[in-house]
Amino acid sequence: MAKRKTYQRRMNKIVRKMNKSIQNDWLWNGRFYIKQYAAWFFPFEDNSGATFEAIYIIHDRKTGRKESAVFDNYNIDWKLSSWANKCITEIWKVWEENPNPIEQAKLEGRSLPAHP
Repeated sequence: MAKRKTYQRRMNKIVRKMNKSIQNDWLWNGRFYIKQYAAWFFPFEDNSGATFEAIYIIHDRKTGRKESAVFDNYNIDWKLSSWANKCITEIWKVWEENPNPIEQAKLEGRSLPAHP
């Protein structure tokens, strides 16, 4: 029997990991975060599984911009990271800002981590 909480926990884990990665990133320094807005659970008739769908919103703390999209539980980690990248690079065009993110990081005293 498919349980809603199991699917919700799996998706929450992926979003938490992504948010933590953005928070600890030297370049983004927590500028962006992803949050779930709403969710739906659709169990299969034979109880072999379910589809879990959710609306996620990505927030840009610096500018206040927001984008939302619906995702299901299939390949959520890849889909969510791809969507976040698309928001940053294509929709909001963050790299065209003045100063660009690398220059902004330098102005704030953050530096590129040394490679081993």
